[in-house]
Amino acid sequence: MISMGMRYLLLAMAATALTVLHITPAAAADWKPGKPVEFVVPAPAGGSLDRPARLVQKIWQESKLVDVPVNIVNKSGGGQSVGYTYVQQMANDPHRLLVVSGPLLANHITGRNKLHYTDFTILGQLYTEYNVLSVRNDASFKTANDLVARLKTAPDSLSVAIGTTLGNNSHISIALPFKRAGVDIKRLRTVVFPSAGESISNLLGGHLDYVTGGLSVASPHWKSGKLRILVVTAPKRLEGEYSQIPTWKEQGIDAVVSNARLMLAPPGLTAAQVAYWDGILRKTVASPEWKKMVAQEQWVDEYVSSGELRKHLDQEYAEMREILTDLGMAK
Repeated sequence: MISMGMRYLLLAMAATALTVLHITPAAAADWKPGKPVEFVVPAPAGGSLDRPARLVQKIWQESKLVDVPVNIVNKSGGGQSVGYTYVQQMANDPHRLLVVSGPLLANHITGRNKLHYTDFTILGQLYTEYNVLSVRNDASFKTANDLVARLKTAPDSLSVAIGTTLGNNSHISIALPFKRAGVDIKRLRTVVFPSAGESISNLLGGHLDYVTGGLSVASPHWKSGKLRILVVTAPKRLEGEYSQIPTWKEQGIDAVVSNARLMLAPPGLTAAQVAYWDGILRKTVASPEWKKMVAQEQWVDEYVSSGELRKHLDQEYAEMREILTDLGMAK
């Protein structure tokens, strides 16, 4: 039986808990930047990380979503590690943001970069892209399964092009489904080019058998009839004109590989600060300017908030480590 004194104690504790629950959302809403925001891009101006960052900056400034100045700072070098390190060292500072992509995960696994995504505060996923596997229009392979059947028999009988380095997202986008289909991925003949565009050019020139890379690069050649896109690495078919492209899952192979653009911040941000940036990012990706850019670039408009994104990254990291280990690239 509970004593009278214990009842008073429990009632007091309950009242305190209710008070905390009541004020937490208000406290989160109260925080906002008190000085200029530095938006760090770990790559040169004009690239695939820089363009979305500058669009975000434009939306924030022109729509007054963020009341303080927002400055883009390009810190390229070291396979993006220069920019990562710069932001990671600014612990507890919510006025510094970082846009990243897949190399943050892969480079940690291969030892190119010591920083892990858990060394930052995870804010959200802006959007994602999916890779496609393409062949020339006159190729004998009509489906992805036709290609897989050939590679299971003779993995080194065909050459594949990727840009721009081994172990990157494009490399994983073929290695993962091929491994799950029973192909010996260590024997694949993989040729690396400085850019995805050069990979396509060499495929069209007859120097390669198939190529993997982003949809935005392959799309113009597909539309012109020069390429046949066999498969997309998305979990389901894309929309619009791309809905005719099948997924790996439709080929009976459980493989999804995305190349997302993520927003991170230095370690140590409070729940209120994360909540503020989550609200800003949600409004950003809902804006007409953002929707227009998504359509132009063939991005997939897929915002993921901080908590859910951590789960996604954990799963993606595990899959990357599995594949890069099989390729002999994991440290």
